[in-house]
Amino acid sequence: MTRRRRLTSPANTASIADLPDQDFEWISNQQDFERVVDKASKAQRVALDTEFHRERTYWPSVALVQIRVGGETFLVDPTEVDLSSFASVLASETTFVMHAALQDIEVLERVCGTGPQQIFDTQIAAGFLGMTTPSLSALVERYLGLRLPKGDRLTDWFERPLRLNQREYAANDVRYLFELHDALMADLEGLGRKDWAQDECDLLIRKVKPGVAPELAWTRIKEARHLRGRSKAIAAVIAEWREETAQRRNVPTRFVLSDLAVVGIAQRAPSRAAELKSIRGLDGRSLKDTSGQEILDLVSKGMSLDPTQIATLEPEESPQLEKEMRAAVTLVSAWIAQVAKNEDLDPALLGTRSDISDLLRGVTTARLGAGWRSDLVGNHVRDLVAGKAALAFDAHQGLVLEERFSSKNQNNENFKP
Repeated sequence: MTRRRRLTSPANTASIADLPDQDFEWISNQQDFERVVDKASKAQRVALDTEFHRERTYWPSVALVQIRVGGETFLVDPTEVDLSSFASVLASETTFVMHAALQDIEVLERVCGTGPQQIFDTQIAAGFLGMTTPSLSALVERYLGLRLPKGDRLTDWFERPLRLNQREYAANDVRYLFELHDALMADLEGLGRKDWAQDECDLLIRKVKPGVAPELAWTRIKEARHLRGRSKAIAAVIAEWREETAQRRNVPTRFVLSDLAVVGIAQRAPSRAAELKSIRGLDGRSLKDTSGQEILDLVSKGMSLDPTQIATLEPEESPQLEKEMRAAVTLVSAWIAQVAKNEDLDPALLGTRSDISDLLRGVTTARLGAGWRSDLVGNHVRDLVAGKAALAFDAHQGLVLEERFSSKNQNNENFKP
């Protein structure tokens, strides 16, 4: 393996306060917004970001949309403007340059009915250049030499009017994305990783699914995943009801029932109202808007289900990881971390323990089983578990994957993915 190095040299760092003021336009009426939509529809690329809150709601509530087209930055107030007309731009072939776009895509799908169809995510791209989930400010400083002011993590973006420093902070979220796009693309092309990054950005679009399928809600509760038999069935039924109730009321799921209460009900399987009050996490406040009898009916429903009827993230035919292969996950994980270091890749981007497990279990959709990941590590992992290769430690190179000696091949050369 050859150690990769970043092609772009770090710029000299300057405080943003030392730079001349850069203008942005506040958009708070429909006519002005349609003008922005028209400009965006004619552009090959648009920088985009959103500010939203969801602390007290199930669905994200959008408070601000930042758009940059050409050299102009627009801050759009969705409390005054109908954003739906922006859907035509989102659904077009325009490239949207965004940073850490996953939640923003969900917001846009919620308010516009569709998300971007073409994305360049600067955080994802940076992962292919050795940076581990960098912040936007870190990228701006590294590539453009500008130190952005820190924002208030607890800013109320629904405050009106927004203070000037809040507006400046919001504008900075899109102001430099085109320059970052150009710089990151240059480095990616230099390393032959442009297609890798674009494939991962395309995957991000397919990954976004607003909300959670209620029947799978139990899989997000860590303690519930360890339950067995009827207890798991009850947890699945209760979690499904909780998710549907939260979506209908537009409140966080914890406002309906806590995770602790869901697991406690599943474990205790109460049959009488008096038993509910003795369950941890379930008290008078939890039952204020919920009928105790409704919960008991749900418990009864869960008791009547065969555990095999529960919806799961895993296909029914998905094989389990063999016990003797579990140690291989740890071994392969260490080697992949070494490959990531040598290749200047974000280790989590290359492959997680879950990705390794999927490959070893033979899951057809395993990320390490196709594309650039397969070429770089997946095929070699298969050789390792098949006994065709072995891992060795080298004081200079760290973990090295080597061919095993055989009667047909006496050469023991390092694999160089």
